[in-house]
Amino acid sequence: MKAINMKHDISYHLENDRFLLYLDITNHSGGERRFYFSNDTGRLARNGIRLFNTNDEEIAVYGRSFISPSYNAEQVPENILPPNEMQRFEFPARLEEEDGELVLSFKGISFKIPRGERFYITFEFSEITSNKLEVMV
Repeated sequence: MKAINMKHDISYHLENDRFLLYLDITNHSGGERRFYFSNDTGRLARNGIRLFNTNDEEIAVYGRSFISPSYNAEQVPENILPPNEMQRFEFPARLEEEDGELVLSFKGISFKIPRGERFYITFEFSEITSNKLEVMV
């Protein structure tokens, strides 16, 4: 699905060592949009989440994990987004300390992040990049 006239907005919630990235997808196309949105294997996080420092330089990926899909009779449900409506998706992550450095770990990808400094997150899905979100932990 090429997401023409779709808007992606991200926000986050941080509580202790739990980080939750929210992605709100809004359909401004005038027609129903259908897509499959699942991070069961970590693929969406690996391909969509990008971090940047205050100089707008991309923060290198610290780790990637590849998770085998579970093979069962259940298929990933299709997401149906009517016109002018929004759906929210969540990407939970953990903040961990490793050798004196902070690591932000999502299912599928992790980054070493600056402690006490701002950094920025974007999310790309279906050829549309979200807003650039400022974060400080």
